Amino acid sequence: MGTSASSKGPGGGVPMVPDWVPPPPNPQGQPQPVPISPPRRFQPARTSLGKFGGGGSADDLRRGLGHYSRTGMGGSSTAAQRMSGTANTAGGLYGVLDALSNETAIPTDVKLDPAALAGKSQPEVADIIADALRPIDGTQDSDAARDSIARALSEVLSADPNADLANLDALQIEQVVEAYLGHDLAHRIELDVGKAVLDKAASYSVGVDRLEEMKAYVRQAVAQAIRARRDIGQTLSRSNTASLASEVLRDTFEIFESYL
Repeated sequence: MGTSASSKGPGGGVPMVPDWVPPPPNPQGQPQPVPISPPRRFQPARTSLGKFGGGGSADDLRRGLGHYSRTGMGGSSTAAQRMSGTANTAGGLYGVLDALSNETAIPTDVKLDPAALAGKSQPEVADIIADALRPIDGTQDSDAARDSIARALSEVLSADPNADLANLDALQIEQVVEAYLGHDLAHRIELDVGKAVLDKAASYSVGVDRLEEMKAYVRQAVAQAIRARRDIGQTLSRSNTASLASEVLRDTFEIFESYL
């Protein structure tokens, strides 16, 4: 996904949430109408992130993320709805890893035969799981999701080279899902407005470094939102991961908007 920032991102005059985005998990009440994006919806975010790309100011980075959520994505609730595919995939990821670990049935909507993992290396197992959860469908979202899943699983293997992805403990499963959420939101932002960081940097290498800094900052915000939920007793489980992930994403966008 290193070249994904070359995208100019979506423009105005289109629904904030494309019609191919799945509905949010466990929606409350009546579905809300999807707003139409205004012209130059990402311009405020691009302006601030361009300044960050050029000068590296954390204030410009925070302002850029705040404008990304409030103006570019239509506010935290609409932004979380746009990311419903990420939340649903988080639920599927937890379900698959939990099922493999406890030798129970794989979620019915995931086409994965545990027998196909036998004899495979751990990186191969990671690729099989990622492809099963987000099959190729020609969208940037599915490409980013597979990469995010692979990165999250790779981080567990880096932390414990003896880890078995088909037999992770509950804490490791939570860590994978949390890492996936952070990586996938960072990918979404990179795809939409990352080019502004690269374009204004003094050199391509500096731009890449600033882009990585931005994505690390996003992942830290997701981790902050997860900790806040955990502090009030809300933890991931097979039954609630998708809905809780959606709330965490909304909370993260609210964090971004608090910077303005």
